[in-house]
Amino acid sequence: MKKHLVYFMGALLFGMLMTLPGYGQAESGLGNEVPVAAKLSESIKIFPNPSDGIFHLELQYSGEEKITAKVYDITGKMIKDISDQLLAGDSKVTADVDLEAPGTGIYFLRIGIGKSSFTNKIIIR
Repeated sequence: MKKHLVYFMGALLFGMLMTLPGYGQAESGLGNEVPVAAKLSESIKIFPNPSDGIFHLELQYSGEEKITAKVYDITGKMIKDISDQLLAGDSKVTADVDLEAPGTGIYFLRIGIGKSSFTNKIIIR
């Protein structure tokens, strides 16, 4: 029963994050908002997912803006800042991540690029 409650709370928290004004969007400079989350979600790969806490992250990106990446638990507590582990290539940013024995459940990987951000769900079994 507790496991189902944890999953429900995770889905509820994720839904609340995605409905915040401006969340996952950037301004285009023309007064129109361009959905950046859709572009980021297509270029981000996290595998394996579900995992045991060790996973690989790939992001197609060749810009100059600083990239941050942090993992949060279901309560919003930051578990690990993996920003320093990101390795930038010609058109790709990668990282091999070890969350160091996290508990089973749902976690969130939040990637920030400049003023834009995207959150992806990670399941730890």
